[in-house]
Amino acid sequence: MAAGAIARGVAQTVLHPVDVVRTRLQARGVSSSWRPSVFIKGVVPQISLAIPAGAMQFLAFEAAKEKLAQLLPDDSFAQVRVLLAGAAGALAAASFRIPQEVLKQRIQADIYPNVLVALRETLGKQGVLSLYKGSVATISRDVPWNALSFLFHAQGKKIFANVKGRAPRNDENLAVAGVAGAVAAIIMTPVDVVKTRIMTQRVGAAVQYSGIIATLQKIVAEEGAGTLMKGVLPRIVFLAPLAGITFSVYEAVAKNIRQRKAAEAVQVGEQPADNSRVVRKAPRKGLRLRAFGLRFAKTPARVAAAKAPMGTFVGDYAAASPVFFSLPC
Repeated sequence: MAAGAIARGVAQTVLHPVDVVRTRLQARGVSSSWRPSVFIKGVVPQISLAIPAGAMQFLAFEAAKEKLAQLLPDDSFAQVRVLLAGAAGALAAASFRIPQEVLKQRIQADIYPNVLVALRETLGKQGVLSLYKGSVATISRDVPWNALSFLFHAQGKKIFANVKGRAPRNDENLAVAGVAGAVAAIIMTPVDVVKTRIMTQRVGAAVQYSGIIATLQKIVAEEGAGTLMKGVLPRIVFLAPLAGITFSVYEAVAKNIRQRKAAEAVQVGEQPADNSRVVRKAPRKGLRLRAFGLRFAKTPARVAAAKAPMGTFVGDYAAASPVFFSLPC
């Protein structure tokens, strides 16, 4: 949960201005103003709800992956396991993702000036259920996109390993995940346009868009089929690095947590499987910001094993990953 929350929170915060452009291109009747203040519209619900959404997404993903490994242990089902686990993660995150999309997109499309007005108007006129307007369209977009992104990412890492003979480094993993997110984004763009139209209708106004099929038909009839790919470029610019940053940060944080737990297990008397000797150093605390790097520095442990070189660190990265922040755990 911690790894997922950090990953999604960092990714969506960094890429928020691009998300504003996507929404304003897809929504109907929005002005073409691009003054600097436009690019932070909806940032409060974006950040505040991205964190719990990320936590739920990766919690469900890991739990589903573990359960599916028991139900479908054969290696021939590896891709199916990843696809289903990715879909489970998206479904779990939907409880936070849908209100996030409703609030931020209505602010981004100039329907409401800020999150307080958006909450008052949305809840006051239609109640809590109004925060889940466009749920079917959102789930129809997010579940396939997440499932395909996880699948394409897993396949990309496998292809990379077959070609290079090793697992991708952090910067290479960022690129692999970015390509995976971009391909999935292109495939799901028409559903994204439908979701945006349904969510950006003014509360209390006459309903113009209702249901995925009806909205698709209405858009094609009135504006042409090309409209269904509107905003595809900013969507790729948003989702490719979103997938890259999210997967890279998640894997980096999760790896660090696992290493710290292993070191702590040794400290309380559990012997490592390789019979290595662990000598712990004094904890280092505090937040350390670095440009273009993610580094974890609290409580490193030195491993002095027969096959490991002296000075090897467990719980500390030798090189920063290609993400934008440094956050010691």
